Amino acid sequence: MENAKIVEEVFSGMERNDFIKAESYASKDMSVTGVAPVPLGANEFFGTMKALVAGIPDWKFNYKIGRESNNIIETKVKITGTHTREMPSPLPGVKNIAPTNRTIRMPEEKVTFTFNNNKIISVNVEKVEGSGVPGLLKQLGVEVPTEVHSH
Repeated sequence: MENAKIVEEVFSGMERNDFIKAESYASKDMSVTGVAPVPLGANEFFGTMKALVAGIPDWKFNYKIGRESNNIIETKVKITGTHTREMPSPLPGVKNIAPTNRTIRMPEEKVTFTFNNNKIISVNVEKVEGSGVPGLLKQLGVEVPTEVHSH
C-alpha cells in the first residue's frame, strides 16, 4: 500500500475508533512529537488518541494530504469535534474529564509522517499556538499541568 493511503487509513481508523487498524501501520518504536509536552511512543500516542476519541465521539481530523516525497508524507489537519462523553485521562496528571458539551476547533497543524518499509516510524506535529493536547484541553476549560512526565 502506498504511504499516502496508509496515512488516510490511520486518520480514518482513529476517527472511527478503529484503533486496531490505525495501530497496525505503526512501527513498534514509532515516535510522536508535538502532540504532548513530551515525545510519545506508539502505545502512549494511541492511548492518548483513544481517550480523546472516547470523549469526543464525532472527532474529525479534517486532513489534507500534501507533499509526498520518498518516505515522507506531509499533511494538514484541523481537528474538530464536540466533547459529549466522559474522557479518560488523556495525559499523565490530568483526571478524567466529565462531558462539557463544548465544541473544539483546533488551529491548523502540519503533521509529517516518516515511513520505513510501509510502517510509520515517526510523526511530527508542528507546534502552533493553542495546538496539541494542552491546547485542546484549554478549549475544554481543563487546567493543564505545566510539567508532564511519561509513565
